[in-house]
Amino acid sequence: MYLTIGLALLVCLIALVFTIMVGLGKDTSEYSQKKSWSMVSWIYIILLPLAFLGLGLLYYFITR
Repeated sequence: MYLTIGLALLVCLIALVFTIMVGLGKDTSEYSQKKSWSMVSWIYIILLPLAFLGLGLLYYFITR
């Protein structure tokens, strides 16, 4: 149970940090779709596989 709560808190903290980073880096005067994609693409490359790995480990420890 504590592992589930800890993982949920970790995901929320990561989302909070990402939201703050995006909010601080917002520049409406020179909006570029390419620049926007390069800032967000690391989520799909790094965080998405880590999220699936974390969910897999969570499932493993719960069903063990």
